[in-house]
Amino acid sequence: MKRSRKRRLAGLAGVGVVAALFMLASRASGPPCIPLHGTGTLALDIRNLAPGTAKLFCYDDSAGKQLRFLLARNSQGKVYASFDACRQCYKHHEGYSAHNGQLVCRMCGNRYPINHMLKGKASCVPVKLPAVEHGNTVDVKVSALKKGRWLF
Repeated sequence: MKRSRKRRLAGLAGVGVVAALFMLASRASGPPCIPLHGTGTLALDIRNLAPGTAKLFCYDDSAGKQLRFLLARNSQGKVYASFDACRQCYKHHEGYSAHNGQLVCRMCGNRYPINHMLKGKASCVPVKLPAVEHGNTVDVKVSALKKGRWLF
């Protein structure tokens, strides 16, 4: 009987380890980003950015560091830009996900309606990325991305 109990406990422990590894792998991979290349100014097509949604972009700088940012459109059509990091949780490299017109910090769980995403809560505040909207495009300067390198 003791042998049977030990096997069950070992089996449960093995399942727990596999589950923990799966969770870590899924968090580390994060959402897929749209890779960008270029110098100077990046012109991003926002025609397919639906109200209440966000798209994640990534830019690899010359040192090989991946700089992530997102564009989010509120229900009135205004587009906001921020780094995929907040002032408090950036060191965990989790970033955000978008659900039902809100950004959700993947580390602490704070939710930000896209209309107010740059105001934040407590010390968890999305870091604004300067961007200029021109009709169906948003311009993001590579120099502005590089200024946020410390977040990644």
